[in-house]
Amino acid sequence: MNIAIILAGGIGKRLGAGKPKQFVELLGKPMILYSMEIYERSDLIDAIEIVCVPEYIDYVWQLAKDNDIKKLKWVCEGGASCQESTRNGIFNLEGVCSDGDMLSINMSSSLFVSEEILKDSFRVAEEHGSAFACLQCVYNNAETEDGISSNKINFKEKNRTINMPWTSSFGKLDAMYHKAYAEGIETGEASYMPTLFIALGEPIYFSKDDGLNKIHIQRPADIEIAEAVLEYRQNHRGRGEQ
Repeated sequence: MNIAIILAGGIGKRLGAGKPKQFVELLGKPMILYSMEIYERSDLIDAIEIVCVPEYIDYVWQLAKDNDIKKLKWVCEGGASCQESTRNGIFNLEGVCSDGDMLSINMSSSLFVSEEILKDSFRVAEEHGSAFACLQCVYNNAETEDGISSNKINFKEKNRTINMPWTSSFGKLDAMYHKAYAEGIETGEASYMPTLFIALGEPIYFSKDDGLNKIHIQRPADIEIAEAVLEYRQNHRGRGEQ
């Protein structure tokens, strides 16, 4: 079984919308619904779990019912950080998933993950044990400690920008997150699934990504970009574009 886990546990302070960003409307539709629809349509996904702000759990169930999202099977509470929400989503599936079931984790603010990206993510994860959507860096990166200067350049040819989805098996992730939270490994606000893999000595394997999938709603300008893409797609339906 392939399960999409949508992380929707944050409050989106940077967006400044007065509500969690995943429930802000884009072209009259809540952001999280676009994300749900991606996995509802996907032939690769068997079930959906949403890790949610507690106050919006009932709203999410109703939203799924009103919009015929049949694959939504679980909604659980998010945590105080992305890492905690990831943990909660994995632990909520204990007793439900077998070790070999595949979990593909993404943000509710990621609205443009394609079927091609998902397909390659599952392929790489099944072959190597994990998959993290990546693109080669476009620019060289200056490493800095103080934020105003650098004495080290990381060249673009040897660096990748890590994005989502993150995909691995339930058994692997469940064991890793139990170890992490039992021993205090990569559990802080700046910790994520890729940093946990590295901390535990696990390599991260690269899967396909693209420019559209790098659009995440973080700030008001991102809404304008996302709405422009969504409106373009609406206007070009039936002309060979999805």
